[in-house]
Amino acid sequence: MYLKMNYDELAEIFVNNLLVTNRGFNFFVDWDNVMDYRAFEIELNAMDVLIRKENIKEQFIELAKKLPTFIATFPLLFALSKAERENAWKGNYELLIANDDISTGENLKFSFDVKHLKDGITDEEIENYYYFFERMGLENLCTNMIEKSFIDYVIGALVGIDTNGRKNRGGKAFEYACEPIINKICKKYNVKLISQKKFKTLEKLGIEVSEDIANRKADFILIKNDKVLNIEVDYFFRGGSKPEEIIDSYINRQHDLEKINMGFVLITDGLCWDNKSKNQLQKGFRNMNYLMNFYLAKNGMLEEVIKTYFN
Repeated sequence: MYLKMNYDELAEIFVNNLLVTNRGFNFFVDWDNVMDYRAFEIELNAMDVLIRKENIKEQFIELAKKLPTFIATFPLLFALSKAERENAWKGNYELLIANDDISTGENLKFSFDVKHLKDGITDEEIENYYYFFERMGLENLCTNMIEKSFIDYVIGALVGIDTNGRKNRGGKAFEYACEPIINKICKKYNVKLISQKKFKTLEKLGIEVSEDIANRKADFILIKNDKVLNIEVDYFFRGGSKPEEIIDSYINRQHDLEKINMGFVLITDGLCWDNKSKNQLQKGFRNMNYLMNFYLAKNGMLEEVIKTYFN
C-alpha cells in the first residue's frame, strides 16, 4: 500500500504522525552511572576530615600518606566523563592541564591510576596532587562549600554530569522502540537480524564489504540469501537539528551501500520533521528508496519494504 503512494502523500502522512517525544522515565538519569561513587566509598568518607579545616594542607598530606587512594576520587569531584574516569583509574589516561603560560605548549600531567596509588606515593607526588587539588578548586570546595558529606556532593555531581549522556540515551530509546517491530518482521520472513555491529562483521558470513563502509557501525543489518539491507533509526528534536544535513548524509549512505549491492532504510522521527521540513522530506522520498517514521514503520510500511526487498 505505502510503496505505491507518491512522495507528497507519504510526506503528508509522515508529518501528521510525528512522535512528540521519545523520553521515558529512564531518559533523564542513568542511576547506574551515578552509583560509580561506591567503588570509592571508604575514600570519600575519609575525605570528610578535610571539610571546613583551616589546616587543610596538613590534613591532606596526612590523609595521602595513610590512604593514598583517596586521590583517585578527584575525577569524581569535577566534570570528567565516565569513560575518562574509568580509563584514568586503570592507568590508561593521564589528565593534561595547560600550563599557566599556555604559549609554551607545555602541559601538566596528572595520573589517577588506582594501582599506582595503592602502592604508595612519594612526598613530591603528594605536593603535586595538592597543587592539583588547590588549582582545580577542590580546596575551596572543602573549606567554603561542602558542609557535611563528600558522598552527598559526589552523588549530586554525578547526576549533573550524567546529563551529558542524555543525547545518546535519546537515540537508544528510539532504537529500543523500533527493534521489536524489526525483529518481529524478520522472524516472520526468516530474515537474519544483526544489531549494532560494524559492516565488516558481514565478512565472517562470506559477504564482501568495501573499505568505505567496513568500519561504519550499523543500527540493524538484515540478511537473507546473500542479500543485505541496512536499517538506520534516528530521532531528532526540533532544536539543533538541520533536516537538510540529515537527509543529505543518509542519501550518501544509501549511495555507498548501493555500490556494493546493499539496500538501505531510514526510520526517523521527531519534531525536527514538522511542516517546515516537508521540502527536505520530499527530497528524501525522491532520492531514497525507503524512508519512513515510526508510525509508518509500525503500521505496515516496513513490512512491505522487507517483504519486497527480500522477495
